[in-house]
Amino acid sequence: MSAPAAAEPALRVTCWGTRGSIPAPGPATVRFGGNTSCVEIRAAGCRLIFDAGTGIRALSGSLAEEGHPLDAHLFVSHYHWDHIQGFPFLAQLYEPATKLRVHGPMQGDTPVDEALEGQMSPVYFPVPLGAIAASVEFATADGSPWRGDGVCVEAFRANHPGVTYGYRVSAGGAVAVYIPDNELGDAPDPAWYGGLVDFVRGADLLLHDAMLTDAEYELRRGWGHSTFAQAVRLAEDAGVRRLGIFHHAPDRTDAELEAIAAELRSGLAERGSLLALGVAAERQEIAIPAGGA
Repeated sequence: MSAPAAAEPALRVTCWGTRGSIPAPGPATVRFGGNTSCVEIRAAGCRLIFDAGTGIRALSGSLAEEGHPLDAHLFVSHYHWDHIQGFPFLAQLYEPATKLRVHGPMQGDTPVDEALEGQMSPVYFPVPLGAIAASVEFATADGSPWRGDGVCVEAFRANHPGVTYGYRVSAGGAVAVYIPDNELGDAPDPAWYGGLVDFVRGADLLLHDAMLTDAEYELRRGWGHSTFAQAVRLAEDAGVRRLGIFHHAPDRTDAELEAIAAELRSGLAERGSLLALGVAAERQEIAIPAGGA
């Protein structure tokens, strides 16, 4: 008798770009990747894309191999270059069969479509946003939950320059949280931090900004980024099952990330923490079963 087929995971998370600030290709970053922020989550028949950094180009190639028209939602955390620079290189934008709904926060009086259109002006890019063939809708993300068939995407205002959101995806009792740019700080505002802990609480996977060492943070306070230790603290405070450190500094090598992760795991083991810790890597796929990990 044949074995029963494995159940489809409730959430299938794929990292296509994990670097911060600027792409950093080369032999020293080949393991964890040099492309900037882009994460794909497939849930309940929906394809959700978080940020459009340079990693979205690799996602575009994977989509082309599938051979099906793209039907997806793109959630933009904010509009710093490392989170939108890959948008014009999503090849499916130039295919009429594509359906894409883009959600992003207002920046002052600037809505998501104008923010993306700006980087595609003739000064910076040869193809204007108006020339794309795909059916693209733009929606202002205002912190309200978005719900599809069996999936919910919630938003939380992160501590980062401009209006920046982190996102929580829930489906089938599984939860993944994506917060790529967020300064936790040594002594965060209790009300804000308490809300963040509640937002992250019980997640099966947390991908969170861990760009800085403690020493680096002393020189970069107020820049909108967290240390490795601060990200671990949040994950433990919120009872997260698995933390993927994210938004790697452009000069951080694979060897350095491996050493930092080993030291963090040693500390977790010493205090008997149940938190699993990893380094987010390009093309890494994480399957979360129904009911959570």
